Amino acid sequence: MAFDVNVKTLVMINLAVQILLIILLSYSSFIVRKKDLRKHCSINRIAVIIQIAAILFFMLPSMLGFVKNGILFDLEILFHHTLGILLIGLWIYINLAYSRIIKGPDNFKLIMRSAYILWTLAFIVGLHIYIRFYL
Repeated sequence: MAFDVNVKTLVMINLAVQILLIILLSYSSFIVRKKDLRKHCSINRIAVIIQIAAILFFMLPSMLGFVKNGILFDLEILFHHTLGILLIGLWIYINLAYSRIIKGPDNFKLIMRSAYILWTLAFIVGLHIYIRFYL
């Protein structure tokens, strides 16, 4: 059974999800400072799973709307997508390295901070795209 959902509604739901994820990741950063690494990793894994679901269920349908309207090659959108792809790749690397499936760094602090910065930057760029196209 197919249903038609307004793209702007999907974008609004995604915006709410992204704000909640930023709050969740900020909390995760607080938790790691309390030396609860297991909880920190669990929170981050949940956040990434939610993010991948948001990409599939909210971002992809709105991206298809951009493609239909010929806006695919907007530099800001491409930058936002590049940040997202880098972030997902970095997350895969971090999980494989932390699980000792592949060799990773001795200290994950720099790479985790890089991931947080990438996620925050992707959020800010995505927020600007939202303001530009939907407000």
